[in-house]
Amino acid sequence: MAKAQKAPQTIEAAYEEERARSEKEHHLPSAGAMIGHVSSNLVIHLLKIEQARLFAGGPTSFFLEEVAPQWQKAEAAFLTKINDSLFSEGDLIPTTTDEFLQFSMVEQSAAGKYAQGQDQLFGLIKDFDTQLLFVERAEKLARKEGHFGQVRLMEELDSWLKEQIARGQKFLGHEVREGLYQEEDDEEDEEDDED
Repeated sequence: MAKAQKAPQTIEAAYEEERARSEKEHHLPSAGAMIGHVSSNLVIHLLKIEQARLFAGGPTSFFLEEVAPQWQKAEAAFLTKINDSLFSEGDLIPTTTDEFLQFSMVEQSAAGKYAQGQDQLFGLIKDFDTQLLFVERAEKLARKEGHFGQVRLMEELDSWLKEQIARGQKFLGHEVREGLYQEEDDEEDEEDDED
């Protein structure tokens, strides 16, 4: 007995199916959904690096002239590897401006180009730190789901992001974690709950 062939979907129906899947995976969340945040953060951060490279003044401009192209090259390479890993696992891949803006937690400001050079650089460093939060979550989810290629890639990106934070903070004369996100200690939370 011959199998009944499935009628081809319209492109609109295929996209609606993808949107429903994306909504579901972001509420779980899945490794693919979290890695989609990672790739979106990279895309927006690439734009912010370019903005700072072009507009930051003072001594920071010399630092950014050297490191910005390196950062852009590395982030673009990670983006390609991440998208390939998402494709290999059958995960959804953000590819449109709307998706990048929806899934990125890196904030943009058109007025940011007028900030002092050191403030623009520190903003980029904070963005590296924001990206770390998503990379660490993505790595845990990928490990849980057995997506070991994605685990290795997230570990590699984690290490690179930390190196760039240290590099930028050193230039600014800051301690490595100065002014960056710090998780609150669980013991302090437990003590607060007892009061």
